[in-house]
This record gives sequence, structure tokens and C-alpha cells, in this order.
Amino acid sequence: MKYIKVICLALLSLSLLPMANAEVKFNGFGSVVMGQTLTHQAPFTADFYDVGQYSDKPSFKPETVFALQATADVSQDLKFTGQYLTKGTDEFETELDWYYLTFSGVEDWTFMAGRRNIPMYYYSEFSEVGFAYPWIRPPANLYWWQITQFNGVHASYDFEIGDLGNTITAFYGNEYSIDNKEMLFYDKLFAATPAASSIDEIWTDIVGFNYSLVGEFFDLRFVYFQNHRNRTTYHVDGTVTEMVPFDQTFMGFGGNVNLDMFTILFDMNLVIYDNEVELEYPTWLVSLVYNIGKYQPYVVYSQADETHGDDPAGTNSWEQHFTAGVGVRYNLSSSAALKVQYDYFEDQGDVDHSYDYHGDSETIAVALDFIF
Repeated sequence: MKYIKVICLALLSLSLLPMANAEVKFNGFGSVVMGQTLTHQAPFTADFYDVGQYSDKPSFKPETVFALQATADVSQDLKFTGQYLTKGTDEFETELDWYYLTFSGVEDWTFMAGRRNIPMYYYSEFSEVGFAYPWIRPPANLYWWQITQFNGVHASYDFEIGDLGNTITAFYGNEYSIDNKEMLFYDKLFAATPAASSIDEIWTDIVGFNYSLVGEFFDLRFVYFQNHRNRTTYHVDGTVTEMVPFDQTFMGFGGNVNLDMFTILFDMNLVIYDNEVELEYPTWLVSLVYNIGKYQPYVVYSQADETHGDDPAGTNSWEQHFTAGVGVRYNLSSSAALKVQYDYFEDQGDVDHSYDYHGDSETIAVALDFIF
């Protein structure tokens, strides 16, 4: 896949130059976010994937992000899209985050090939675009998987049934996450011995579909996919550990219901491991937003659990935590919004199995989100 990335980098570079008979469009988004935990509590992980954490000192790094996207016409029906992204959690280093081709030359069909987010959650396609949702962030203990992107292909078919818009998308791809930041973060949380110096997380044969249904006052989405998982841990003492590979299944149902004065947002997911301990991860969120002029006060609650099907003690639930948040969004304009949010995170992990490693925390954050 590195050759695909090189080719896409070259195409994006060309798209930034004047090209005869080619139309290049630029847009982007950003979020400037400052937050901190209250008093001397455990850190609050606002971004599990990139390990963006707040402490009791104010910080801009955990969630501040900027992106620039360029779309170039390769032909009448073929477009290339590249997105540069810089995040505070990566010390504001810029990387080519997305790069893909889109072909729309067949009626009602769209084909894409390249690097994009895996359509795991309702907000996966725009999870880093803070302007796209009322909160400062989608709840982190729902959007917390080690892999969120892949190199692959998508095929989407659009059709209507009465007044309802329908889209079915099939997708396939692979992801080789070398030196995965989140897995190293968990290794340190567990104080594993010997400690890891780096961890490679590998998801192959990611294959599935999602189905979206759009009506006058609602937007619903269902997703299902399976993939093969592998992991290699490189320890500081020079030893290497290979995880026993296994398959996993991911199912999700989410959406929003707009009732004029109120908007209801929800997302429910279940991940099942086909391994010897029969792990299952049920997660869900629900949020109520009150729409009053330029203001959108809201409440949001999310919960994540881990259950072990083979637990001989029968207690079953090991990892458990929830986040309860309250905040307000103020729409400064059609392209900018100011937000303030308070979150209470409670770790209910099983102490006997050392799954209480997150700790409890309270966090306050302020964000300026914009698109251009």
C-alpha cells in the first residue's frame, strides 16, 4: 500500500498546481479546543485513538485539529481527494490523512478507492469535524477502537422508496497500523511486564456494508462488518510477542431524529471477538439537544462495557465506564460555532481484575469549531 500512498501524494501535489482543463476545489475544517480536569483527578481521555488526554493543567493539545482538503477533477466522472491533517496530539505535525479516487460515471452508483475512515459509527465519516455535531467531541468511550481508517474500496448504490432516501454501501480493505499509539497507551496502563517499546495492530479482510435511510425528520444508519485481527508487541528487552489471531464482528445502529425544537442523537454498537475468552464490547450513546435560535444546549450520555463469556466466576463484566456531559453550542455564523462542555467520567471497572485503570474525572472544555 505504500506505493498507492506515493502515487496519491504525487496526485495531490499536482492538484495544488494550475492544471489545464482541471478544476481544483479547496475546503477544510478546524477546532481550537482548550480543556482541563478539575482538581487533581485522573486524566480524562478525550481521544482514545490518538491518546489525547486532559490533566489538571489547561491544554490545547488533546483535541485541537486543522485540516485542508483538495478535490481535483481527473476527468468528468473521476475525482481525486486528498486531505492534510494536523493534530495537537501529534505535536502539530502534518500528515496526508485521506487520499482516494471517486468515480460516479454509472447512474445511482458511486465507487471509491484509497484511504478513508472505516464507516464504523454514525459519525465516523466526519468524527474530527467538530462543526458537524453539537458536542465538543463524540463521546470518546464509544469512539475508541485501535483502528479507525483503512486502505480499501467502497461501492455505493442510491435509490428512493417513496419519500425515503436509501444508500447501501459495500466496502473492503486492510489496515497495518505500525507502532499503534493507542495499544502502547493501554500497555502502559496495564503496566505490562516486560513493557512494550512499540505495538503493531493489523486488521485484514475488513469486509462489510452499511445502509442509511433518510426521511423528512430522521437519518438512520446500520453497519455490519467482519475482519481478521493480529498484533505484534515489541518489548523493551528485545523480545517479541505475537497475539493469537482471531476474527471480530462489528455491528452498529445510529442516527438522529429532528423534532424541530428537539434533536435526539444516538449510536449503539456491539463488537464480538471470536477468541478463547469470548469478549464482547457493547457501547452506546444518547443525546438530547434543545434548538433555540443560535443556541443548542444539550446533554449526552455514553457507556462502554467489556464482558468475558468464559469468566468462571460468572461476574462477566470487567471493563465498565460511562461519561455524562452537559454543554451548549452557540452558532456564531453558518461556518463557525463556539461550545462549552462539562464531562463527568466514572470508571466502574472490575478492581479484582485490575480493570479500574482509567480512574474518575471531571473535565471542562471550550471549543471554537469552523469550516471553510
